[in-house]
Amino acid sequence: MNAFPAAGDYYKAVQAPSRCFTVPKLQAAEFVWDSLGPTLARGSSAVVFQASVEGRPQALRCYIREDASSRDRYSALDAYLAGHDLSPYVSGTTWLDGAITVNRAPWPVLTMDWIDGRTLNEYVDFLVTGSNAAALTTLAGRWRELVALLQRREFAHGDLQHGNVMVDQDGQLRLVDFDGVWIPQLTGQPPPTEYGHPNYQHPLHHNWDRWLDTFSALVIYTSLVALSRDPGLWLALYNSKNLLFAKTDFFPPFKTEAWKQLAALGDPQVDELARKLQECCDPLWLSNRSLEATLEQSATVPALPPVPADQRWWEQRPAAGAGTPAPGTPASGTPAPGAAAPGTPAPGAAPVSSSRPRPQQAPPPTWSAAPQAPAVPGLAAAPPAGPKAALPAPPPLSAPLSTAGTGPMPQLSQRMMPPSDTIWWTRPPVGQAQGPPGPGYRGSGYQGSAPSAPMPRGYAPHAPVPTPPGPPVPGPGAPATRTQTGTAVGAVALALGVLLLVIGAASHISVVVIGGLVAGAWGIWRLVTATGRSGKPPG
Repeated sequence: MNAFPAAGDYYKAVQAPSRCFTVPKLQAAEFVWDSLGPTLARGSSAVVFQASVEGRPQALRCYIREDASSRDRYSALDAYLAGHDLSPYVSGTTWLDGAITVNRAPWPVLTMDWIDGRTLNEYVDFLVTGSNAAALTTLAGRWRELVALLQRREFAHGDLQHGNVMVDQDGQLRLVDFDGVWIPQLTGQPPPTEYGHPNYQHPLHHNWDRWLDTFSALVIYTSLVALSRDPGLWLALYNSKNLLFAKTDFFPPFKTEAWKQLAALGDPQVDELARKLQECCDPLWLSNRSLEATLEQSATVPALPPVPADQRWWEQRPAAGAGTPAPGTPASGTPAPGAAAPGTPAPGAAPVSSSRPRPQQAPPPTWSAAPQAPAVPGLAAAPPAGPKAALPAPPPLSAPLSTAGTGPMPQLSQRMMPPSDTIWWTRPPVGQAQGPPGPGYRGSGYQGSAPSAPMPRGYAPHAPVPTPPGPPVPGPGAPATRTQTGTAVGAVALALGVLLLVIGAASHISVVVIGGLVAGAWGIWRLVTATGRSGKPPG
């Protein structure tokens, strides 16, 4: 079989729709163009074009990989959607075999409604730019409602991440890209070859079943709740390929910048969500319940099973016999259709327990042995995003968006927590005692050596603490020659940097210019630090 066409091959072909398409309605389609040609969005498995088909805006998905999806998979999805209403979150699709001819061979095309909106990361960037914490809270609640509906209807998307979640002009959440979907009709078929975005998936396990989305849904929900508490987290942790978390955050000892930023918020709900997410990162955790059941699960601390000496922690696997409930069987904590709203137990009802082994109830390993805070009241209840709460419409696609914090956000500049010991100039001076933090997540419930007052936030490093009034404390004085030597070295480096800048600019040699900038910057820093008045870098 011929290899699937590349994105460039499709790009050239659709410039003449009447010649490349074999379906009459696509032959008459009017594609949306920019200054260079038809607009397209490229993913890892397909390219998507926007076109008007019979007067309706449509997205045309053309595959660049053979193993991305199949007619059987989308036929099963169409049959499922015919009997399950997942609107407005999931819209129907149409698979057209041999609809386009490229490189003298026919290839399939998948058509679906075009969504006039923004991806989740673009929409969050829009809300953060406006410091709209209330809308972020509403967005978190809407996300939880979406996931609860899909999991009640036995629908797993398979790749929940910022690029596959959109917000349309009505403020509604919409899902796209169903290549990795799981529905009961697909039980027993081979799983997809792709396992979703690594910044949203469990680091070790990927069970293609009904509860496939629980981990990624929790990652997104935790991110949105944290951002609603402090939109400034966006500038510190967003990198255009995530919301707040990256795949490296899902491994112990959970000391990355994301966990530090969340702990610094001192918010009980964020602390509880962070602990639950860390528990789900455990190698023994198995996704066999819904997001709602995971959030409602109380923190327990049973003993961990012994690990053989020759087995490393990341090679641990869930206990034998632990599995996924059969299709159609509600899991623990999952409301059946027509039952009470998610997160709201029936009056007088006790929590439902499952007889299946639950290795995911095991706590994080010894690296997270910090005291477990009690469950936060109201965590299991849906956030205050009532049905009447409306999300603001995103900017139209023609309007530019700030990316990765490049937009004007003066109101956020004083709300950020400093990057802590990850930046060299914020480390304590040599010889200053610094107690190592204990293991585990340290949020608002931690009563160790951390200061009780919240740490000031902002990208600027901390200013020196003023010396209290009183007689000076005697101590060994530094030789005067050290300061004089440091000042002299700094002055020489600064002069050398200026000289290199002049020479490089005159001769148009970029390497010399860069060397001059580096030498000048180092010289300025040396001059500042030699006086002993500040440990901050220049600027």
